[in-house]
Amino acid sequence: MAGDAEEVHALLSRRDRRLVRAALGLSAARALAVRDAGRMNAQKQADEIVVSGREPDLKGAFAKLRWGGMMVLSVSGQKAAEQAVRRIRRHGGFLTEQGPQSVRGRLGIGPRTHYVVARKVRLIEPTERTDRFTFDVRLTREASLSDQPVVVKTVPKYRRVVQRLTERFPDASRDVVLKRADKLVKRVFPVFLTRETAFLQILARDLPPEFRDRVPKALAVERSENKTVKRLYMNWLQLSGAPAEGGGRGSAPAGMKMSHLDFARQSAELLQACHEQAKVMHLDLRLDNVVIHRGQVCFVDFGSAVRIGEDLERSPMLRSLFDEMMQTSQIQQTLGRMKDAGRLTSDVLRAAHGKVDPAVDLFYLALQLSRPYWNPDLMPFLEYDETSAETRAIKQLSDAILRPESAADSPYQSAADVVAALRGIDG
Repeated sequence: MAGDAEEVHALLSRRDRRLVRAALGLSAARALAVRDAGRMNAQKQADEIVVSGREPDLKGAFAKLRWGGMMVLSVSGQKAAEQAVRRIRRHGGFLTEQGPQSVRGRLGIGPRTHYVVARKVRLIEPTERTDRFTFDVRLTREASLSDQPVVVKTVPKYRRVVQRLTERFPDASRDVVLKRADKLVKRVFPVFLTRETAFLQILARDLPPEFRDRVPKALAVERSENKTVKRLYMNWLQLSGAPAEGGGRGSAPAGMKMSHLDFARQSAELLQACHEQAKVMHLDLRLDNVVIHRGQVCFVDFGSAVRIGEDLERSPMLRSLFDEMMQTSQIQQTLGRMKDAGRLTSDVLRAAHGKVDPAVDLFYLALQLSRPYWNPDLMPFLEYDETSAETRAIKQLSDAILRPESAADSPYQSAADVVAALRGIDG
Protein backbone atom coordinates (compact mmCIF):
# COMPACT_ATOMS: atom_id res chain seq x y z
CA MET A 1 0.00 0.00 0.00
CA ALA A 2 1.07 3.59 -0.55
CA GLY A 3 0.85 4.14 3.18
CA ASP A 4 3.62 1.60 3.68
CA ALA A 5 6.15 3.98 2.11
CA GLU A 6 8.86 5.11 4.52
CA GLU A 7 10.89 8.16 3.46
CA VAL A 8 14.22 9.13 4.87
CA HIS A 9 12.41 12.06 6.48
CA ALA A 10 11.58 9.56 9.19
CA LEU A 11 14.41 7.93 11.11
CA LEU A 12 16.50 5.75 8.81
CA SER A 13 17.16 2.28 10.13
CA ARG A 14 20.66 0.83 10.04
CA ARG A 15 19.56 -1.29 7.08
CA ASP A 16 18.42 1.80 5.21
CA ARG A 17 21.66 3.63 5.96
CA ARG A 18 23.59 0.69 4.50
CA LEU A 19 21.27 0.78 1.51
CA VAL A 20 21.84 4.50 0.95
CA ARG A 21 25.59 4.01 1.20
CA ALA A 22 25.53 1.12 -1.26
CA ALA A 23 23.15 2.71 -3.74
CA LEU A 24 24.47 6.27 -3.78
CA GLY A 25 28.08 5.70 -2.82
CA LEU A 26 27.80 7.91 0.24
CA SER A 27 30.11 7.76 3.19
CA ALA A 28 28.82 6.58 6.57
CA ALA A 29 28.91 10.19 7.79
CA ARG A 30 26.90 11.38 4.78
CA ALA A 31 24.32 8.63 5.25
CA LEU A 32 23.91 9.72 8.87
CA ALA A 33 23.60 13.32 7.68
CA VAL A 34 20.78 12.25 5.36
CA ARG A 35 19.04 10.69 8.35
CA ASP A 36 19.55 13.73 10.57
CA ALA A 37 18.42 16.11 7.83
CA GLY A 38 15.23 14.09 7.64
CA ARG A 39 14.70 14.46 11.38
CA MET A 40 15.13 18.23 11.35
CA ASN A 41 13.64 19.16 7.97
CA ALA A 42 10.59 16.97 7.55
CA GLN A 43 8.83 19.69 5.56
CA LYS A 44 11.78 20.56 3.30
CA GLN A 45 12.92 18.95 0.09
CA ALA A 46 15.89 16.62 0.23
CA ASP A 47 18.65 15.49 -2.11
CA GLU A 48 18.24 11.80 -1.20
CA ILE A 49 15.34 9.80 0.19
CA VAL A 50 14.61 6.13 0.79
CA VAL A 51 11.17 4.77 -0.09
CA SER A 52 9.99 1.23 0.62
CA GLY A 53 6.83 -0.81 0.14
CA ARG A 54 5.13 -2.84 -2.54
CA GLU A 55 3.20 0.14 -3.85
CA PRO A 56 5.44 3.14 -3.09
CA ASP A 57 4.00 6.64 -3.11
CA LEU A 58 5.93 8.02 -6.08
CA LYS A 59 3.93 11.24 -6.11
CA GLY A 60 4.80 11.83 -2.46
CA ALA A 61 8.45 10.97 -3.10
CA PHE A 62 8.52 13.42 -6.01
CA ALA A 63 7.29 16.20 -3.72
CA LYS A 64 9.94 15.41 -1.10
CA LEU A 65 12.88 15.68 -3.51
CA ARG A 66 14.68 18.65 -4.95
CA TRP A 67 15.05 18.72 -8.71
CA GLY A 68 17.76 16.18 -9.50
CA GLY A 69 17.41 14.48 -6.12
CA MET A 70 17.82 10.72 -5.82
CA MET A 71 15.23 8.21 -4.60
CA VAL A 72 16.37 4.79 -3.38
CA LEU A 73 13.38 2.49 -3.73
CA SER A 74 13.73 -0.54 -1.46
CA VAL A 75 11.70 -3.68 -2.24
CA SER A 76 11.67 -7.40 -1.40
CA GLY A 77 12.81 -9.58 -4.27
CA GLN A 78 14.03 -9.24 -7.83
CA LYS A 79 10.55 -9.46 -9.32
CA ALA A 80 9.31 -6.59 -7.16
CA ALA A 81 12.34 -4.54 -8.18
CA GLU A 82 11.56 -5.10 -11.87
CA GLN A 83 7.96 -4.03 -11.24
CA ALA A 84 9.26 -0.92 -9.48
CA VAL A 85 11.27 0.03 -12.57
CA ARG A 86 8.11 -0.18 -14.67
CA ARG A 87 6.15 1.92 -12.15
CA ILE A 88 8.86 4.57 -12.17
CA ARG A 89 8.83 4.67 -15.98
CA ARG A 90 5.04 5.05 -16.07
CA HIS A 91 5.13 7.89 -13.52
CA GLY A 92 7.23 10.00 -15.89
CA GLY A 93 8.90 12.24 -13.33
CA PHE A 94 11.95 10.07 -12.62
CA LEU A 95 14.86 8.59 -14.54
CA THR A 96 16.13 5.19 -13.40
CA GLU A 97 19.86 5.51 -12.66
CA GLN A 98 20.59 2.08 -11.15
CA GLY A 99 18.91 -1.23 -10.75
CA PRO A 100 17.42 -3.47 -10.08
CA GLN A 101 20.32 -4.32 -7.76
CA SER A 102 20.67 -5.87 -4.34
CA VAL A 103 22.77 -5.62 -1.21
CA ARG A 104 23.23 -8.05 1.67
CA GLY A 105 22.81 -7.18 5.30
CA ARG A 106 25.51 -6.30 7.79
CA LEU A 107 28.76 -8.26 7.46
CA GLY A 108 27.55 -9.61 4.13
CA ILE A 109 25.10 -12.07 5.65
CA GLY A 110 21.35 -12.17 5.97
CA PRO A 111 18.67 -11.69 3.32
CA ARG A 112 19.26 -9.45 0.33
CA THR A 113 17.50 -6.12 -0.04
CA HIS A 114 16.67 -5.24 -3.63
CA TYR A 115 16.62 -1.64 -4.71
CA VAL A 116 16.25 0.76 -7.60
CA VAL A 117 17.80 4.24 -7.74
CA ALA A 118 15.89 6.93 -9.63
CA ARG A 119 16.53 10.64 -10.12
CA LYS A 120 13.83 13.34 -10.10
CA VAL A 121 14.16 14.82 -13.58
CA ARG A 122 11.08 16.98 -14.01
CA LEU A 123 10.35 20.30 -12.32
CA ILE A 124 6.68 19.61 -11.72
CA GLU A 125 4.79 16.37 -11.14
CA PRO A 126 3.60 14.99 -14.51
CA THR A 127 -0.08 15.15 -13.48
CA GLU A 128 0.22 18.64 -11.98
CA ARG A 129 -1.32 21.61 -13.73
CA THR A 130 0.41 24.98 -13.97
CA ASP A 131 -0.83 28.36 -15.15
CA ARG A 132 2.44 29.17 -16.89
CA PHE A 133 2.88 28.53 -20.59
CA THR A 134 6.39 27.28 -20.69
CA PHE A 135 8.87 24.86 -22.19
CA ASP A 136 9.28 21.22 -21.28
CA VAL A 137 12.37 21.27 -19.03
CA ARG A 138 13.88 18.12 -17.58
CA LEU A 139 17.14 16.37 -16.76
CA THR A 140 18.40 13.57 -18.95
CA ARG A 141 21.47 11.47 -19.64
CA GLU A 142 23.45 12.16 -22.82
CA ALA A 143 26.77 10.33 -22.70
CA SER A 144 28.02 12.14 -25.80
CA LEU A 145 27.63 15.52 -24.04
CA SER A 146 28.56 14.90 -20.40
CA ASP A 147 29.10 12.20 -17.81
CA GLN A 148 26.67 14.17 -15.60
CA PRO A 149 22.94 14.72 -16.11
CA VAL A 150 22.20 17.58 -18.50
CA VAL A 151 19.23 19.92 -18.80
CA VAL A 152 17.13 19.56 -21.93
CA LYS A 153 14.67 22.34 -22.81
CA THR A 154 12.16 21.45 -25.50
CA VAL A 155 9.40 23.23 -27.39
CA PRO A 156 6.19 21.82 -25.86
CA LYS A 157 4.01 19.47 -27.88
CA TYR A 158 1.03 20.89 -29.74
CA ARG A 159 -1.41 18.59 -27.91
CA ARG A 160 -0.15 19.78 -24.54
CA VAL A 161 -0.43 23.45 -25.50
CA VAL A 162 -3.99 22.95 -26.76
CA GLN A 163 -4.89 21.28 -23.48
CA ARG A 164 -3.38 24.12 -21.45
CA LEU A 165 -5.09 26.82 -23.52
CA THR A 166 -8.43 25.04 -23.23
CA GLU A 167 -8.08 24.82 -19.45
CA ARG A 168 -7.04 28.43 -19.05
CA PHE A 169 -9.52 29.94 -21.50
CA PRO A 170 -12.62 27.73 -21.26
CA ASP A 171 -14.81 30.28 -23.05
CA ALA A 172 -12.57 30.54 -26.12
CA SER A 173 -13.78 28.85 -29.29
CA ARG A 174 -12.05 25.69 -30.46
CA ASP A 175 -10.86 27.45 -33.60
CA VAL A 176 -9.23 30.27 -31.59
CA VAL A 177 -7.52 27.77 -29.27
CA LEU A 178 -6.11 25.73 -32.16
CA LYS A 179 -4.80 28.78 -34.01
CA ARG A 180 -3.17 30.15 -30.86
CA ALA A 181 -1.58 26.77 -30.07
CA ASP A 182 -0.28 26.52 -33.64
CA LYS A 183 1.35 29.96 -33.38
CA LEU A 184 2.91 29.17 -30.01
CA VAL A 185 4.36 25.82 -31.07
CA LYS A 186 5.51 26.78 -34.56
CA ARG A 187 6.67 30.36 -34.02
CA VAL A 188 6.75 31.77 -30.49
CA PHE A 189 8.42 28.98 -28.53
CA PRO A 190 11.00 28.18 -31.26
CA VAL A 191 11.96 31.87 -31.59
CA PHE A 192 12.54 32.25 -27.87
CA LEU A 193 14.50 28.99 -27.62
CA THR A 194 16.64 30.01 -30.60
CA ARG A 195 17.29 33.37 -28.94
CA GLU A 196 18.21 31.72 -25.64
CA THR A 197 20.72 29.50 -27.43
CA ALA A 198 22.30 32.58 -29.02
CA PHE A 199 22.46 34.42 -25.70
CA LEU A 200 24.18 31.50 -23.97
CA GLN A 201 26.77 31.58 -26.75
CA ILE A 202 27.21 35.35 -26.28
CA LEU A 203 27.66 34.90 -22.53
CA ALA A 204 30.20 32.12 -23.05
CA ARG A 205 32.14 34.39 -25.39
CA ASP A 206 31.87 37.80 -23.71
CA LEU A 207 31.65 37.24 -19.97
CA PRO A 208 34.98 37.53 -18.14
CA PRO A 209 36.45 34.04 -17.54
CA GLU A 210 35.67 34.07 -13.81
CA PHE A 211 31.93 34.44 -14.55
CA ARG A 212 31.50 32.00 -17.44
CA ASP A 213 30.77 28.99 -15.23
CA ARG A 214 28.01 30.91 -13.48
CA VAL A 215 25.55 30.77 -16.37
CA PRO A 216 24.45 27.70 -18.34
CA LYS A 217 26.43 26.51 -21.35
CA ALA A 218 24.71 25.44 -24.56
CA LEU A 219 26.02 21.90 -25.17
CA ALA A 220 24.00 20.96 -28.24
CA VAL A 221 20.81 21.82 -30.12
CA GLU A 222 18.29 20.11 -32.36
CA ARG A 223 16.74 22.28 -35.06
CA SER A 224 13.55 22.18 -37.06
CA GLU A 225 13.45 22.33 -40.85
CA ASN A 226 13.20 26.14 -40.65
CA LYS A 227 16.47 26.21 -38.65
CA THR A 228 14.87 27.34 -35.37
CA VAL A 229 15.88 25.46 -32.22
CA LYS A 230 13.38 22.89 -31.01
CA ARG A 231 15.54 21.31 -28.30
CA LEU A 232 18.41 22.83 -26.31
CA TYR A 233 20.84 20.85 -24.14
CA MET A 234 22.64 22.69 -21.31
CA ASN A 235 24.90 21.80 -18.43
CA TRP A 236 23.10 21.44 -15.10
CA LEU A 237 23.93 24.06 -12.46
CA GLN A 238 22.85 21.90 -9.56
CA LEU A 239 22.04 23.52 -6.24
CA SER A 240 25.08 22.77 -4.10
CA GLY A 241 27.53 24.23 -1.64
CA ALA A 242 31.25 24.66 -2.18
CA PRO A 243 32.97 21.38 -3.15
CA ALA A 244 35.68 19.77 -1.06
CA GLU A 245 38.41 21.22 -3.28
CA GLY A 246 36.92 24.68 -2.88
CA GLY A 247 34.81 26.74 -5.26
CA GLY A 248 35.66 29.50 -7.66
CA ARG A 249 36.41 33.14 -7.15
CA GLY A 250 34.50 34.54 -4.18
CA SER A 251 32.87 31.23 -3.23
CA ALA A 252 32.37 30.07 0.33
CA PRO A 253 34.98 27.70 1.83
CA ALA A 254 34.23 24.00 1.38
CA GLY A 255 31.58 22.73 3.75
CA MET A 256 30.46 26.21 4.77
CA LYS A 257 27.29 28.07 3.88
CA MET A 258 27.52 31.29 1.92
CA SER A 259 27.01 34.45 3.93
CA HIS A 260 24.09 36.71 3.08
CA LEU A 261 26.54 39.45 2.15
CA ASP A 262 28.46 37.15 -0.21
CA PHE A 263 25.18 36.15 -1.83
CA ALA A 264 24.25 39.79 -2.41
CA ARG A 265 27.72 40.73 -3.68
CA GLN A 266 27.98 37.80 -6.06
CA SER A 267 24.50 38.46 -7.44
CA ALA A 268 25.29 42.11 -8.13
CA GLU A 269 28.73 41.33 -9.59
CA LEU A 270 27.29 38.74 -11.98
CA LEU A 271 24.58 41.16 -13.09
CA GLN A 272 27.20 43.87 -13.65
CA ALA A 273 29.21 41.47 -15.83
CA CYS A 274 26.11 40.51 -17.84
CA HIS A 275 25.23 44.16 -18.44
CA GLU A 276 28.66 45.68 -18.98
CA GLN A 277 30.77 42.95 -20.58
CA ALA A 278 28.21 40.69 -22.29
CA LYS A 279 25.69 43.52 -22.92
CA VAL A 280 22.83 41.19 -21.99
CA MET A 281 19.67 42.03 -20.02
CA HIS A 282 18.13 39.01 -18.29
CA LEU A 283 14.63 40.53 -17.79
CA ASP A 284 13.34 37.59 -15.69
CA LEU A 285 15.66 37.74 -12.71
CA ARG A 286 13.28 36.20 -10.19
CA LEU A 287 14.91 34.17 -7.41
CA ASP A 288 13.59 31.05 -9.16
CA ASN A 289 16.23 31.82 -11.79
CA VAL A 290 19.04 32.27 -9.25
CA VAL A 291 20.90 29.20 -7.99
CA ILE A 292 23.87 28.52 -5.77
CA HIS A 293 26.11 26.02 -7.55
CA ARG A 294 29.35 24.77 -6.03
CA GLY A 295 29.28 27.71 -3.62
CA GLN A 296 28.73 30.43 -6.25
CA VAL A 297 25.70 32.47 -7.30
CA CYS A 298 24.53 31.65 -10.83
CA PHE A 299 21.78 32.91 -13.13
CA VAL A 300 19.71 30.53 -15.27
CA ASP A 301 16.89 30.78 -17.84
CA PHE A 302 17.92 33.45 -20.32
CA GLY A 303 14.83 32.77 -22.42
CA SER A 304 13.58 36.36 -22.03
CA ALA A 305 16.98 38.01 -22.51
CA VAL A 306 17.57 40.98 -24.81
CA ARG A 307 20.84 42.47 -26.01
CA ILE A 308 21.49 45.97 -24.69
CA GLY A 309 20.94 48.26 -27.66
CA GLU A 310 19.04 45.61 -29.63
CA ASP A 311 16.49 47.11 -32.02
CA LEU A 312 13.35 45.03 -31.48
CA GLU A 313 11.50 47.19 -34.00
CA ARG A 314 13.25 45.30 -36.79
CA SER A 315 10.97 42.33 -36.05
CA PRO A 316 7.27 43.16 -35.61
CA MET A 317 6.65 39.74 -34.09
CA LEU A 318 9.43 40.18 -31.51
CA ARG A 319 8.28 43.70 -30.73
CA SER A 320 4.74 42.43 -30.17
CA LEU A 321 5.91 39.51 -27.99
CA PHE A 322 8.10 41.68 -25.79
CA ASP A 323 5.41 44.35 -25.51
CA GLU A 324 3.07 41.67 -24.21
CA MET A 325 5.74 40.28 -21.88
CA MET A 326 6.44 43.71 -20.42
CA GLN A 327 2.77 43.99 -19.52
CA THR A 328 2.24 40.52 -18.09
CA SER A 329 5.51 39.39 -16.49
CA GLN A 330 5.64 38.92 -12.73
CA ILE A 331 8.50 41.40 -12.43
CA GLN A 332 6.68 44.11 -14.40
CA GLN A 333 3.48 43.57 -12.43
CA THR A 334 5.38 43.89 -9.15
CA LEU A 335 7.14 47.03 -10.41
CA GLY A 336 3.80 48.54 -11.39
CA ARG A 337 2.15 47.78 -8.05
CA MET A 338 5.04 49.24 -6.06
CA LYS A 339 5.14 52.31 -8.29
CA ASP A 340 1.41 52.93 -7.85
CA ALA A 341 1.60 52.35 -4.08
CA GLY A 342 4.48 54.81 -3.62
CA ARG A 343 6.89 52.07 -2.50
CA LEU A 344 9.10 52.65 -5.56
CA THR A 345 10.22 56.24 -6.03
CA SER A 346 13.52 56.00 -7.95
CA ASP A 347 13.01 57.73 -11.29
CA VAL A 348 15.39 55.38 -13.10
CA LEU A 349 13.47 52.31 -11.88
CA ARG A 350 10.00 53.81 -12.34
CA ALA A 351 10.88 54.66 -15.93
CA ALA A 352 11.53 50.96 -16.64
CA HIS A 353 7.87 50.05 -16.09
CA GLY A 354 6.56 48.36 -19.20
CA LYS A 355 9.89 48.67 -21.00
CA VAL A 356 12.80 46.49 -22.09
CA ASP A 357 15.50 48.14 -20.01
CA PRO A 358 18.52 47.13 -17.85
CA ALA A 359 16.78 48.89 -14.94
CA VAL A 360 14.26 46.02 -14.89
CA ASP A 361 17.10 43.72 -13.74
CA LEU A 362 18.33 46.36 -11.29
CA PHE A 363 14.84 46.67 -9.77
CA TYR A 364 14.43 42.97 -9.05
CA LEU A 365 18.00 42.64 -7.85
CA ALA A 366 17.36 45.41 -5.32
CA LEU A 367 14.04 43.93 -4.27
CA GLN A 368 15.49 40.47 -3.64
CA LEU A 369 18.89 41.28 -2.11
CA SER A 370 17.43 41.32 1.38
CA ARG A 371 14.90 38.55 0.74
CA PRO A 372 16.71 35.37 -0.35
CA TYR A 373 14.08 33.38 1.56
CA TRP A 374 11.69 34.10 -1.33
CA ASN A 375 13.35 31.01 -2.87
CA PRO A 376 13.34 28.34 -0.11
CA ASP A 377 15.65 26.13 -2.21
CA LEU A 378 18.51 28.59 -1.59
CA MET A 379 18.25 28.64 2.18
CA PRO A 380 20.10 25.37 2.97
CA PHE A 381 23.18 26.97 1.36
CA LEU A 382 22.92 30.40 3.01
CA GLU A 383 23.65 31.83 6.43
CA TYR A 384 20.72 34.17 6.91
CA ASP A 385 19.91 35.99 10.13
CA GLU A 386 17.47 38.86 9.83
CA THR A 387 18.83 40.37 13.07
CA SER A 388 22.47 40.41 11.93
CA ALA A 389 24.29 43.66 11.17
CA GLU A 390 25.02 42.63 7.55
CA THR A 391 21.41 41.70 6.82
CA ARG A 392 20.18 44.99 8.28
CA ALA A 393 22.75 46.85 6.15
CA ILE A 394 21.62 45.00 3.01
CA LYS A 395 18.00 45.82 3.83
CA GLN A 396 18.90 49.51 4.20
CA LEU A 397 20.70 49.42 0.85
CA SER A 398 17.75 47.74 -0.82
CA ASP A 399 15.42 50.41 0.53
CA ALA A 400 17.79 53.17 -0.64
CA ILE A 401 17.86 51.77 -4.19
CA LEU A 402 14.09 51.56 -4.38
CA ARG A 403 13.37 54.80 -2.51
CA PRO A 404 16.41 57.11 -2.69
CA GLU A 405 16.49 60.43 -0.88
CA SER A 406 16.42 62.15 -4.27
CA ALA A 407 14.17 60.32 -6.69
CA ALA A 408 15.60 62.22 -9.65
CA ASP A 409 19.23 61.82 -8.64
CA SER A 410 19.58 58.33 -7.20
CA PRO A 411 23.18 57.19 -6.58
CA TYR A 412 22.09 53.71 -7.75
CA GLN A 413 21.76 53.88 -11.52
CA SER A 414 23.34 50.53 -12.43
CA ALA A 415 24.49 47.17 -11.12
CA ALA A 416 28.00 48.64 -10.79
CA ASP A 417 26.67 51.20 -8.27
CA VAL A 418 25.13 48.38 -6.21
CA VAL A 419 28.37 46.38 -6.32
CA ALA A 420 30.30 49.40 -5.00
CA ALA A 421 27.79 49.89 -2.17
CA LEU A 422 27.88 46.21 -1.17
CA ARG A 423 31.68 46.24 -1.08
CA GLY A 424 31.40 49.03 1.47
CA ILE A 425 29.44 46.81 3.88
CA ASP A 426 31.58 45.05 6.48
CA GLY A 427 31.07 41.28 6.46
